[in-house]
Amino acid sequence: MFFLGLCFSSCEGQVQTTAEVPFQVVRPDDFAKYWYSGNAELNHYDLEQSRYGETRKGDAVLIYVTEDFLADKQVKKERGEEKAFSVLKLNFAKKFVTGIYDYSIMTSIFTPVEYMKQPMTLKVTFSSQDWCGQSFSQMNLREKQMNFQVRSYFQDEGDVEVDMPATYIEDDLWTRIRLEPQMLPLGKIDIVPSHEYLRLHHKKIQSYKGEANLVIQVNDTKTGGEFYVYTLRYPELDRVLKIECQSTFPYRITYWEETMNASDPNKKQVTKGKLTDTEQNAYWNLNSNKDESLRDSLGIRYKID
Repeated sequence: MFFLGLCFSSCEGQVQTTAEVPFQVVRPDDFAKYWYSGNAELNHYDLEQSRYGETRKGDAVLIYVTEDFLADKQVKKERGEEKAFSVLKLNFAKKFVTGIYDYSIMTSIFTPVEYMKQPMTLKVTFSSQDWCGQSFSQMNLREKQMNFQVRSYFQDEGDVEVDMPATYIEDDLWTRIRLEPQMLPLGKIDIVPSHEYLRLHHKKIQSYKGEANLVIQVNDTKTGGEFYVYTLRYPELDRVLKIECQSTFPYRITYWEETMNASDPNKKQVTKGKLTDTEQNAYWNLNSNKDESLRDSLGIRYKID
């Protein structure tokens, strides 16, 4: 058993202490039973999305599934003898309305399951659609270089390609945390913000200085349960991202919060996601009209009539 010293955070209804927290060793058969069951894990979150200075209610769905991945082509393996390896894929979808028109945003992340052998995420894709137009971006990691491509309806972002040495990326925090939270990047780091943030705020594609920490919090007024809180601060961007997850396998994410203008109480803009429902199924087989009722059971409120 390994141990990692973590600090328990103090806030209302919680205790403050410092202790050596056991580094959970997940049994390979437990991992396989959960992630290689032939199902995907579907998680619905009530979304409060800050956009244009106001808070919009919507849905966020995080769909996790393992797949065989071709390293050279960086696509899902569907046939042939070419060697592949397992990735944890996340499709992170958001839908919300801004006034008369709506937004549809999706990020896909492909992170090797054997992160000790292949520690870096190989591919991230992102798309955003609203009534103004569409934007698409992609990151591919090859030979320790990250290649970013952007296609957008905005003049300054219309056709952009950027290469940079491999470094941390924010988008894969959502997959890393599910594989092993204590392997998340910590301390002062260089990290590329999420594709969503770069697109919605028209920021330059580059790494920024970040400060990251991982703590265990104990809710001693309710169940006494423990959970991890990962916090990433960008001093230069005045932005803070917090992600909460279970402290034991499968480390399900229960809540996240993104704060813009974090240092100014009068100008804060906060986006939140709170887990409401989770289930495992082979959703790709549930595509008939009669299966639409399952959206209600998952708690999805965004409707297209």
